[in-house]
Amino acid sequence: MKRKKHTAHLSVNQVKIEFTRKSITPFGGIATVVAKFLEVIQFKGWVESALPIREVSNNSKGIYGKVLAQFLTVLAGGFRFSHVGWWECGMEVLKRAFDVQWIPHAASTLTRFWNKIDSQGMAEKFAEAARGLATTIVGWESITQDTLHLDSSVITRYGQQQGAKKGYNPKKPGRPSHHPLMAFLGCGYVINLWNRAGDAHAGQGAVDFFRQSVLSLGAAFRVIRVVCDCGFYNIEFIKHLDKEGCLYIIAAPIFPILQRAIRAVKHWKRVAPGIEVGEFRFEHMQWDRPRRYVVVRQSITTRPKATGKQPSLFKDLDQWEDYRFSLMITNDEEAEAESIWRQYRPRANDENVIKNLKEGFGLASFSMNDFWATEASMVLNVLVFHNLIHYLNRNILNPKGPLQQLRTLRGKYFIIAAQLGKSAGYQVLRLAVKDRKLRAKLTYFLELISLLSNRLNCIAVESG
Repeated sequence: MKRKKHTAHLSVNQVKIEFTRKSITPFGGIATVVAKFLEVIQFKGWVESALPIREVSNNSKGIYGKVLAQFLTVLAGGFRFSHVGWWECGMEVLKRAFDVQWIPHAASTLTRFWNKIDSQGMAEKFAEAARGLATTIVGWESITQDTLHLDSSVITRYGQQQGAKKGYNPKKPGRPSHHPLMAFLGCGYVINLWNRAGDAHAGQGAVDFFRQSVLSLGAAFRVIRVVCDCGFYNIEFIKHLDKEGCLYIIAAPIFPILQRAIRAVKHWKRVAPGIEVGEFRFEHMQWDRPRRYVVVRQSITTRPKATGKQPSLFKDLDQWEDYRFSLMITNDEEAEAESIWRQYRPRANDENVIKNLKEGFGLASFSMNDFWATEASMVLNVLVFHNLIHYLNRNILNPKGPLQQLRTLRGKYFIIAAQLGKSAGYQVLRLAVKDRKLRAKLTYFLELISLLSNRLNCIAVESG
């Protein structure tokens, strides 16, 4: 006589716990809104033509599934290759929604894939294609002119990655890091990225980086002005902008010699309670002529949270100790000092863009030992994934309201329980959405995406 197998009943507050093998995913929003968007713009074709990796093995399952796996990891909130399994529970749903036969769910599959980009030539080929994609997306919105913002960031590394060296690292002094350069448009699209060794200073390579960024935008695009932080306060770069006839506003470090020039300013114009602007001309010894500087001082008595710095020479002066100062150099001779300051202020949003890239799109993660493989992965996350979601954000999800970061979009629209089933012989994805407003929004999003006429250019590149 067989003994009956006893199975313990699991429960929580008299609710029984069971398991199911049905195709259910917590990322129903990704499987609908994002999948439909990628289908319409023909993203798969762009990936297969843009990446300089050709897999010839009979066992190869294609490169699109691997790129898609990284995209899904980013959208699901992952910030390193080992998080590739976060969305694995809905594998069958995602394969059906994105129309792929296979999606890897092992970190080693992705790292082996990126390590095939093992030279600067291969990395640059992919970066060129990604810059082309960024320009194409900008063209979808018919943006023909904008400000160009250049910035750098410090990415702390904890392993033995190539190029990870000790340099400027304010949060983790002494730690090895990478120090990438990035170029943004005022509308928020990232159009260029270079990874650099950690011991590179902020403006190193700025002239070549600027030239490449402008070239990638095309001859029909007009750069209204160039806006940079004090890392780009470099005579070579400034002379290049003057030679090219580009207007610029660059933050200037308040060196002691410039502090004395600020103290000599006699006329200050009040632009708001506790905020005054002035200007002066100054010429460094190695410069060819004096240049225009605009200085802003803010009273911490009136504005306790005033931005800026208190120069060392001002700390012991009664008439200056309650002020915080900001300094900019510009070649715009027509705009008033107040206008120069107001034109520079939007640059503060660059920090929000970089924060979103780091916390949302894995800019600071997805690294490997090989320098060029790491750069290629960074380019994919920033110039491809970020720009695609940014377009979706600006034109579909929040066309009128303030733009939201990826982690906000994830909570509002991407994390939605869904179950794959059948009805009348068709595959059906049922979203668990009870709120009528959200149902209406998702329906509206899908209808708008279906009407898009935008397509990505599929230009093949040779493998290195």
